[in-house]
Amino acid sequence: MIKTRVKQIIRNRHNLRIMIKDRLYPDPLLKRNAKFKNIHKGQRCFILGSGPSIVNQDLKKLQGEIVITQNNFHVHQDISIINPRYHCVVPFFHSAEFTGDWINWFRSMEERLPRDCQMFFHLNTREILEENNFFRDRINYLEVGINPMTLERAQVDLTKKIMSVPTALVQCLTVALYMGFGKIYLLGCDMDQICNLNKRENLRFYGDSYITNNDYELKNDDEHLATGTIWYHFWTMWVEFILLRKEAELNKSEIINLTDGGILNCYKRQSYDEIVP
Repeated sequence: MIKTRVKQIIRNRHNLRIMIKDRLYPDPLLKRNAKFKNIHKGQRCFILGSGPSIVNQDLKKLQGEIVITQNNFHVHQDISIINPRYHCVVPFFHSAEFTGDWINWFRSMEERLPRDCQMFFHLNTREILEENNFFRDRINYLEVGINPMTLERAQVDLTKKIMSVPTALVQCLTVALYMGFGKIYLLGCDMDQICNLNKRENLRFYGDSYITNNDYELKNDDEHLATGTIWYHFWTMWVEFILLRKEAELNKSEIINLTDGGILNCYKRQSYDEIVP
């Protein structure tokens, strides 16, 4: 009990230091994100995840909708029809020796994503992006760092540090809530990786990407399984999902799960075919 309380105090102090720094020394790159505040107030959007269930859903029906994709979704066969308006990429999480994998990954995104798609990257990828001249004039930076475990409300202000990103869906939902969407629909967000960790080929509809099929990633997965930290990782995700659900409710918005199956039951479920006939 005492040990748990000490950890909470440490986390609170950590978040407090970040929030004070954000207020006293705002990052000029993050301040640019103010242009996205409520720009889609009351509209609807579709966030597409990489769960294998999404291959059973006809995404061509999303033509003309506002779509947010993530990470390696650009390899989907219908990406030119889906025509995502926004694309979110997780922070750089490998050691420097794997930078080449990220360069190849970003290059493949640039080749397949629409030229007017606005990109959201973490600040720690800035050097890679600028040195290789990727995504000129459409890069928007995010910064993570807020520990969710002691928060009463999700941090969704993109001009400041946001919550940690244990999965890209957290990042996509944060962006969507900041933009003011009234209905946020999820597809392909199976979130059941924890049930398939010994079957990597079943984790994502595309199998592996440049950054998920290297020695670092494979070793990291083995370590998570061996130490049991994978359970904490997923618990953190669920804490953030519930904080984001509450934030949506406070903003008179709604997050609705249209995924065909999966275990993401903290959001109301509806049928994709009913929402997009």
